[in-house]
Formats: sequence, C-alpha cells, structure tokens
Amino acid sequence: SDNGPWLIQGLSGGSAGLFTGRYADYWNTGKASTWEGGIRSPSFAYWKGMIEPFSRSSEVVSSLDIMPTLSCLAGVDLPPNRVIDGRDMSDVILRNGKSKHEFLFMYGTCHLGGGPYGVSAVRHGKYKAHFCTSPGGGGNQSLAKKYTPYPLLFDVEKDPSESTPISTGLLPTSIPDQEAMVRIMKAYAMELATFVQGRLTPAPDGPGEGPGKYGICCDRSKDCDCSDTSSLHNEMFGGLFSLGTKQHHDRYHEELGEDQPSPPATLAQTLLNEGDTRIDRIARRLRKE
Repeated sequence: SDNGPWLIQGLSGGSAGLFTGRYADYWNTGKASTWEGGIRSPSFAYWKGMIEPFSRSSEVVSSLDIMPTLSCLAGVDLPPNRVIDGRDMSDVILRNGKSKHEFLFMYGTCHLGGGPYGVSAVRHGKYKAHFCTSPGGGGNQSLAKKYTPYPLLFDVEKDPSESTPISTGLLPTSIPDQEAMVRIMKAYAMELATFVQGRLTPAPDGPGEGPGKYGICCDRSKDCDCSDTSSLHNEMFGGLFSLGTKQHHDRYHEELGEDQPSPPATLAQTLLNEGDTRIDRIARRLRKE
C-alpha cells in the first residue's frame, strides 16, 4: 500500500476498506490525507528461523522505523550527530513486543491548506488526535479544517473508521480521555518547539549529470527523458502511475490476447455451479444434524 488508496482515481485507485474517515464531510479521505485511510498501511516481515510464522501485531510502527530497525539487526550504530525520528522496532518483529512510539506525529498541509508541511495529527496508544483535517490527493483543500483549542479525538482501536469522535475541539468529558488529551497537548507543544525541517545535501553530479539530467529511469541514449510518451510501455499502460490500476490490469491481458481472469468463486457460487445435487446433500445432512 502506498499511503492508502488514491481515491480520486476511482476504481483504479484502490479501496480504503473500513478506514473511511466517516466523520469528514467529503469522500476523499485516502492517500495524501491524515485520516486512517491515508496513513494506515499493512506491513509484512519475513526472516526464516527468526520471525514466528503467521505471527501478527497491531503495534503502531512507521516507515521511519525501517532504518533504525535494520541498523539494530545488522549491529550498525546510528549516527550520533543528528536526530533520528524512527525507532528500533526489532522487539515488535522478533518478540511480539511493544511499539517504542509513545507519540507518532503525522505531517501534512491541512494546517495551512497548502504550503510547508506541519503537524496534522498524532497517534497515542489507542487515541488519534487531528489538529487539522483536509481531503486527500487532488481534493478540494478549501475544505481543510482546524480544531481549537483541542484537537479532534478518536479511539481508533474501537472506531477505525473515525466515525464518532470522543471530542471535537473541546476537552473530553471522561477522566481517562481528559488525561490522554493533556498528554497529547504536552507532546504537541514539544513537537512544535523542537521539530526542524531537514535539508538534503545532494551528491555531486556524476558524468553526464546536471540540471534536467536526473531520473531513476535515466536512459543516456534518450538524454534522460523519463516522460517519453512514444515508448511502448507508455502507449500500452499510460505511464508509471497507472501501474496496478484496473486500466493497467485490463490492458495487460488485452495485449496478451487473454480473457480477463475471473475472481475466486464464493461458496454459494460453487454450490450453484455444481448443481442442485450437492446442495440437496448438504441440506439433508444439516436436517439430520
């Protein structure tokens, strides 16, 4: 999953499942939003002999944690001269341990309706607090909304669809929720006071590189033109961003001269296809039982 489904692409954009952000008064709560449909993604880890087969965890981890976790597993120390936002999650992977994120902040642009990234939401245990909300990629950013003096608060373990908030910009009524809100507001103030936008220092240009001469699909013979619309791939599939879409899937089978594969049959469809005889047998057995 790439940060949730790109809902503006319709059926080709994927599905958020039950992570629909139902409290929002718009439908685009997927990719590029900080509703659950835009940030919650499945992760898989495989290490034969080290990770228990078929084990599962609902702990909160982030892609930020990949580097610290792999560094720990490889026995490599992290550089001491910079802040690393990720945490070592090897305990979660290997020993079904607990997340080391007491607070996991999510950055977006809804605080401004565009512009530089800022704190949009935070996960704290079962709680999810939105300081602001807005639609996902391609959505109407005039619908961005800020919540003051307190954030919009959900229990996303009980309500992953974010349909019924605990509180909406006010202090919650129950004592446990109030205590959680106080912890969240203290962590929020610390995040605002200490977070610094990073600046990447580009590597020196290699032979033949320079402005307009970069690209992961760089082909020197084509002068690094990554938007070559005459290529067979783009003619057939519509470019990189169509990969995995229904359009890409359908065109792939069309070019191969294949029929569209049917989805797996349900039990009811299987029974119908095999005729009434099997249905009658099952019905008679159930009556006897």
